[in-house]
Amino acid sequence: MRSRASFILLIAFTAACVSPSASPSPAVPASATPESSVPALPSPTTFVVPAPTDTPVVRKSLANASLGHPNPTAELQSLFELIYQARSIRPGGQFDIATLRGLVEGAYADYTLPLFEQEISDAQAGRLLEVSFSGIAVSLDSWRPFSTAGNEGPAQMTVTRTRREVRAGSAPTSDTATYKFRAERWGQQSQMFAGVFAGLSNLPDGVHWSVYDFVNPATDRWITEPPPITTAQAASELSKFFVDFYADRSVAPGQPFNIIPSSVRAAGSYRAYTMPLLTQTEQEVASGALKEVRYADISVKLVTWDEKATDHGGLALAEVTRTAYVTRAGGAEAPQTATYQFRVHRHDSTFWLVVDFFRPDVGRWVTEIAGATVIVPESGHG
Repeated sequence: MRSRASFILLIAFTAACVSPSASPSPAVPASATPESSVPALPSPTTFVVPAPTDTPVVRKSLANASLGHPNPTAELQSLFELIYQARSIRPGGQFDIATLRGLVEGAYADYTLPLFEQEISDAQAGRLLEVSFSGIAVSLDSWRPFSTAGNEGPAQMTVTRTRREVRAGSAPTSDTATYKFRAERWGQQSQMFAGVFAGLSNLPDGVHWSVYDFVNPATDRWITEPPPITTAQAASELSKFFVDFYADRSVAPGQPFNIIPSSVRAAGSYRAYTMPLLTQTEQEVASGALKEVRYADISVKLVTWDEKATDHGGLALAEVTRTAYVTRAGGAEAPQTATYQFRVHRHDSTFWLVVDFFRPDVGRWVTEIAGATVIVPESGHG
């Protein structure tokens, strides 16, 4: 049984998905070079959450930026110049971990701070002598403010930089790489990370940026993404999904038909197609014309599974066979066994939604009939 919070999220998503629109796939990094060139580290496919620290995080407002007058392109350039300045060290100098802590948040902080602490350890031991960055170029990919005020919210960006490193007993090395990041623009309090405050009451128009996500080149996935969904796992989940799908569409003798469970399993063009049919069933049950509907012998065949179909979840093509038993006021109808094709979206690795259906009576998908430009609608919440 899903939690109440998940059920509320499901309803909110399907309500936002009635009108489909395009949703871009996440871009991949231009380089497969790890973010920091640090030897003898754990596997880059996982990261270790650092132990809690009592050191207070100091968050400084970005210079020459105003909360009420957003300029994401220029501000993000300044942000990453600060980040790479903090990650730099001159001979005889030291890294600025305090500044870096104030510029990162969430999963990215958990990922990058242990790597940075390894560099600090190497510098303190005399193994790492110098690190510098040049050619820092930031390109704004997207900016999605939270509200009509348009001054706070997440952005996605591409960052290219050249890192030069000098280690004891080795010749200097240089590496140019391009990465994908996500960061939040906020004022006195982060909206994405509840409880994170700026603590700068004397700067009410101050602007803060926190980097919270990163595409790990070793996995080509955002570090906030859950593990990949295998074909076997998708097939198993869909088998259960369609058992519940047809249970929701069943009618028990003497009981009213509840349209809500079925409605929240649908989105996009399929939702627009099936809701009138569900409403008709509801009316027939209420009038007494329809007495019972039950389904048996449900089998699901996963035809294809594209885990990266959208930036908010994959898309499956499934063939579903079932036998329907229908009883009307005039008596029971003959059992009907049929196989249908569905396209099903696994949204944010959380729940499945039917987004398309092949109508055998006309030989076309409902998205095609509706003239939709995409199969899976945008998530509506980022």
